[in-house]
Amino acid sequence: MTDHILVIGYGDTGRRAVNSVLASQPDARLTVLDTDFLAVAEATANGATAFVGDGRDRCALDRTSADSADRVIVAVPDDLNAFLITRAVRPYNPDTLIVVVLREPENHAIFASGGIVTIHMRQNTDDQQT
Repeated sequence: MTDHILVIGYGDTGRRAVNSVLASQPDARLTVLDTDFLAVAEATANGATAFVGDGRDRCALDRTSADSADRVIVAVPDDLNAFLITRAVRPYNPDTLIVVVLREPENHAIFASGGIVTIHMRQNTDDQQT
């Protein structure tokens, strides 16, 4: 069975996530959602199915088949938006593993308190992304 992985945000961190998945699971079904047209074009060129849209928007989540994703990686540049995205994704897919890349370590508690996400702390705070 092929994993379906949804990556929300295709800046530097999202791009690294996609490249990592492609290296370890070349048959994975990758879907990218980003608000930037150029990022979507780049993700498509990198082998992912990509859509322009906001991860907080139900229509965008429908287009990306968020309800059937085995994993959702949230790699947006703002922790509040990341939190809102996880809250939008969870009702669609209560069993999926959600991985969130945080920018501010003090925000760890708001994600972990519900036990709904796995959190990876961002190492390089100078790394800007969409």
